[in-house]
Amino acid sequence: MIDKELSEIKKTLSVKKAAATSVKGCYINAEGRIITTFERSFGLIEEAEIEKYLAIFKRTLSGGLQKNLIDIAFSPEQVSEGEEYKLLNTLKKSSLEDGEALSTFYEKIASTVKSKDNYAVLLLFNSYDVPFKGRNDALAADIHEDGGLGEVYSYILCALCPVKAGKSALCYDPIEKTFTNSRGEGTVCAPTLGFLFPAFDGRQTNIHNALFYTRSTEELSEEFLSAIFGKTPLPMPAAEQFRSFRTVLAETLEEECSLHMAKEVRRKICERMEEHKDSRDPEPLALSKKEVRDMLLDCGVADEKMENFSKNYNDSFGPAADLTPKNIVDPKHFELRTPEVLIKVSPGHDELIDTKIIDGVKYILVRADGDVEFNGLSVKIRS
Repeated sequence: MIDKELSEIKKTLSVKKAAATSVKGCYINAEGRIITTFERSFGLIEEAEIEKYLAIFKRTLSGGLQKNLIDIAFSPEQVSEGEEYKLLNTLKKSSLEDGEALSTFYEKIASTVKSKDNYAVLLLFNSYDVPFKGRNDALAADIHEDGGLGEVYSYILCALCPVKAGKSALCYDPIEKTFTNSRGEGTVCAPTLGFLFPAFDGRQTNIHNALFYTRSTEELSEEFLSAIFGKTPLPMPAAEQFRSFRTVLAETLEEECSLHMAKEVRRKICERMEEHKDSRDPEPLALSKKEVRDMLLDCGVADEKMENFSKNYNDSFGPAADLTPKNIVDPKHFELRTPEVLIKVSPGHDELIDTKIIDGVKYILVRADGDVEFNGLSVKIRS
């Protein structure tokens, strides 16, 4: 899926546009025991409550692609014979009305997800009449040029939400006619895990894919993924990809890992991201091993270092793995740190920072052409 398709599906999750009639789910304690199952019919609850449920499901479609939103690809064997795929398909085809399939799904989650808090599993079935997209990506009526109706995209959304006690607050008690300290019990928090099935690729149903959501970029909850999606190849978590790339760079450059060289590598990657953005290519950008190698050579890394780079890259990512640029470089974040000092630089101004050795002492130099403040006090720089 691409950002535009995600945005299109998120827009269907509103009271006015959603075809969903209810939300279903279960409540599981920290020991993995199902406390209760439930169903909330949208026809019997207030609009404000419906919006809260839909807002939770929207969160499972938020964050960055390849960072918080991970594409899950089912093999042909899984689609034809896989137990996990069959269960998901049954839930979707039954519009979440198959009680046995729901029970099996809840038990799978309860037996695999480890949580220090009680948590709620929320499920939504929704349908979307996909309108025909004309010139300039404008949405036309729900009729194709050949006169046929547009596709109906039916899907399920799942959200796993911690349930915690709310914050203490002073509330007015109309009976006691005073303010008292109260604490909300069982507040449903933002989801930590979730998924969309099937995927919406090319603005069509893609039964071979799902979209997995994780709030954490540190880990992908492999137990949950294995239980729900079976054995599918998983990418490296975004935070781990960042750390691994940093290690590959340091071990490749060794003594040549200067601030100048690090800034050059970062600049090359940021330029590639800008080029991709300007091209309006909807597909997420990925860098191959060869592209990264060419960037290092363009930055002035010596040829003899390339063999070392190839080995480090293969060991960390695998020879055929592509890297997601936004997982290894943040164009909006630039900082230098020593044990005692932290320097942050506005985007696009890294040329103001340099390093130098003066009389045998290492210095970080910051060019200060404009006003300088110390704790809010304007100060002068004297020679």
